[in-house]
Amino acid sequence: MPDGRNLMLVYDDTWEGFLTAVFYAYAEGGAARSTARIAIASCTRCQPCWEQELREIATDDALADRVVKGIQRTMGQAGYEQVWTGFLSGDSRKEEILFPFIRLGMKEGRRVHQLITDDRVIAMNKLSGLVGREAHMLIQFTRFSCMEGGVYYAAVTPEHRCLPLIMPHFAERFNIQPFILHDKTHNVAGVFDRKEWVIASAEGLTLPDSSADQRSWERMWKAFYDTIAIRERENPRCRMNHMPKKYWKNMVEMTLPPTPDDIALPTRPLTSPLPTRENAAIGAVQPRQAAHRRAHLPAGNGLPDTDASPPISEEDGQHEPHVQSLKQR
Repeated sequence: MPDGRNLMLVYDDTWEGFLTAVFYAYAEGGAARSTARIAIASCTRCQPCWEQELREIATDDALADRVVKGIQRTMGQAGYEQVWTGFLSGDSRKEEILFPFIRLGMKEGRRVHQLITDDRVIAMNKLSGLVGREAHMLIQFTRFSCMEGGVYYAAVTPEHRCLPLIMPHFAERFNIQPFILHDKTHNVAGVFDRKEWVIASAEGLTLPDSSADQRSWERMWKAFYDTIAIRERENPRCRMNHMPKKYWKNMVEMTLPPTPDDIALPTRPLTSPLPTRENAAIGAVQPRQAAHRRAHLPAGNGLPDTDASPPISEEDGQHEPHVQSLKQR
């Protein structure tokens, strides 16, 4: 390939396709020559520059596997996972971050993560960090509904393709419950059948009706959410920081109307009556505690005798009726 040649490799927007494009970029010499300007772009976001040659790359699983092993061997498993997480980003220019980072990692090896001041590393950390952060949010704010037939369904609208990151969590959590996790943004769905999970296209997805008692469960969850809230300490800005508003439309507690204040909530009776002055035996508890403490003290410790009744002087005569009433009790 002549030096100074502009070339854009176009792949089919799959992970294997991207890795195949990386292989051909190295084969063309783009990763070894600084004068060879090669770019990688998805077929869904291809915008070539002036006088830039386009070349469509056919996905080859064998070549993609060679690139995976090369990245793992040179950059380590952590480097490979970071590249894979970054590829799940919805950023339209993610290839402009991924390919330069791979080139740097293949040159520097495992120490690439220590180059924290390098622009390529900074951009890569930001790209993968955004994906990981949204996956963490989805694990917290995903709400499932029970459908007819015992299948659970949840809809999410993430900016990034986070299903591969969160499906292992829900498959382990609901290991005896079949469920469908629908990514409406990218029109794909994660399906779990109690044994394994897959991600497939959601084109033409039809759902059964909600179960008969699903509405009741939703109302009870909403009542619980509203009951434990302390209205005097409401802080909408703080809540939006911890629970971003973009997730609210798929959360039951945020879409249902507020629970009425006069809702009848069940109460559990006390197992025993609360102590009162009449049944607490105030005069009997304190001497027993004092005698127990003295039993563990050596003789002649100089402590006053707590069993002796305190003398009542004539000046305290006004308190004498009160003291006598306590003794009678």
